[in-house]
Amino acid sequence: MEGESMRVAFESWFVQHKVDLVVAGHVHSYERTNRFSNVQYNITNGISTPVKDPSSPVYLTIGDGGNIEGLADRFTEPQPSYSAYREASFGHAMLEIKNRTHAHFTWHRNHDNEAVVADSQWLFNRYWYPEEEHC
Repeated sequence: MEGESMRVAFESWFVQHKVDLVVAGHVHSYERTNRFSNVQYNITNGISTPVKDPSSPVYLTIGDGGNIEGLADRFTEPQPSYSAYREASFGHAMLEIKNRTHAHFTWHRNHDNEAVVADSQWLFNRYWYPEEEHC
């Protein structure tokens, strides 16, 4: 995940203030994470992996609007457990705030001929509705 140092620097603040969603760009592809801590790690056999944490935000990298450089298609393989969905495609997203407790996020590939949702997630507001989302 690009921007790891930024996530580590800000995540404790995000958790403290119950931030549910962090949207970033720059990388020309799409990725949505599960709620995993980027500050706390499970160190097993010398391998560090982020720990699932329902109080952490979902991170969206959505820099897939297009550019002359092309897509960023070099992902870490195999797909890490913190990564819920990722794709090197141009696309666009919609975030619908339903009420003070729920929001619905959808991501669409631009090259589909029809309005097909490639990825979606219901988000719960941690302040008003402290329940864990289920994908």
